[in-house]
Amino acid sequence: MKKYLPILIAAILFTSCKKDHELEPMDDNELITRVVLKFTDLTAKTAIIYTFQDLDGDPRTLPEKFDKIVLNKGVTYSLAIGVYDDTKFPVKDITEEIQDESDVHLFVFKTTPASLLTTTLLDKDKNGLPIGLSSSVLTQSTAGIGKLNLLLKHQPELNGVSVKTGQEAGGSSDIDLTFDVEVK
Repeated sequence: MKKYLPILIAAILFTSCKKDHELEPMDDNELITRVVLKFTDLTAKTAIIYTFQDLDGDPRTLPEKFDKIVLNKGVTYSLAIGVYDDTKFPVKDITEEIQDESDVHLFVFKTTPASLLTTTLLDKDKNGLPIGLSSSVLTQSTAGIGKLNLLLKHQPELNGVSVKTGQEAGGSSDIDLTFDVEVK
């Protein structure tokens, strides 16, 4: 029995390694290292840029930059979002891919408290459903603080047809960031 033990152990290890390899999940999400939010005051025509940047793309380490969003009360802003992969040379502009594949992408804005910001998605995909790269943001009329959870949902296709509904639904999150927000 002792002479067969090494063969038995090798067979078990080989079989379990093979099974582990077959079960590895595939991740179709892009590496996103930087998200830029450009708020433009529609009355004053002034722009403010806020950035999230995590150069290594590892969620277990602290990002290099994670700006607090500070906006004026009672103001309507246009919001343009830029998404980038800084690990590529030249830097890869993922915003273009989101536009090209807009029928499977949706930005979702969750504000706490809900009254702090009212966001209206302006851009549409080929099916007339919202995308969110371009939005209108109205701040509440009083000062306040809260959070903005920005998600980019990648909604998969089913039998070659996008399952995007215009509302947050299944699929994976390409972006899931929570910004501190102050309305002053």
